[in-house]
This record gives sequence, C-alpha cells and structure tokens, in this order.
Amino acid sequence: MLDRNAEAVAVGGLADAGIALAAAVVALPEEARWPAFAGVAAGGLVGGYLAGRLAGGSWRNRVRSGLLAGLVGGAVLAVAVWWSLQPGTPAGALWSVNYLLATGAAWLPPGFAARYDALLGVGAALVCATVYVAEGALAGGAAPGGESEIVVIRE
Repeated sequence: MLDRNAEAVAVGGLADAGIALAAAVVALPEEARWPAFAGVAAGGLVGGYLAGRLAGGSWRNRVRSGLLAGLVGGAVLAVAVWWSLQPGTPAGALWSVNYLLATGAAWLPPGFAARYDALLGVGAALVCATVYVAEGALAGGAAPGGESEIVVIRE
C-alpha cells in the first residue's frame, strides 16, 4: 500500500499527464486552439493542487508533493509537445507551440532556426515541462494543509 505522499503525487501526476495527453491527441477547431493551449499551460496547477491537498501536512510537504507531481506531468507534457511537433499529428491545443516556434523564429539570427531545427523543438518541450514543475510546486504549497497551530498568549 502506498503512503499518503506517494498517493498524492500519483494522483497529481496522473491529472497532469492526462491533461498533456489529451492536449496532444485531441484535434480542435482553429478558434479553440489558443484558449485550449492556455488551459494546458495552466494544467500544472491542477496536478500540484491535487497533490498538495491530498498530501496535507506542512507547507514543505505540500510543495514537495506538488513538485514531484509536476515532474511526472511535465515529463509527459515534454513528450507530448515533442510528438505534437512531428508531421501528421492532430492540430490540437499543442498546435500553438508549433505556431509559436514557426513564427517566433523570425527574431532569431538568420540560419539559426535551420541549423538547430530539432533542438528548438526539444527546447520548447523542456520549457513546457519546466512550467508544469514550477506550477506544481506553487499550487502544492498554496493548497490547504493540515498544520493549524494555536498560539495562546497568557499574561
């Protein structure tokens, strides 16, 4: 049987992973892609909050649980972003990453995007994963916990 923290990390990580997988495989109409991408970008907050809330205890314990859930979800998101950049994948919420890379390369030095084509996709995947990790830690720490202390002042 899993302890409370491991269970909290598993629940939060699975929530993040589910959001990332759905964003990669569900095709969306063009007008829904950007709002869906905003939702996916904030998806690390969901898993972090769930992990922190289920773990309870001190804020350090909640932050740790949210961080670990963000690592799990972020790893899945990194793979999902990388996969969504491949030809022939559905144009879903992660299409926006492809669009930003394609149009944002204009501010890069000439030839840079052509030379480091594959590394730009890997870098985008790692940035998205890092966002999930940071969101998970923040939301886990902000989740309500079980450490209520009563301070009694006697005169």
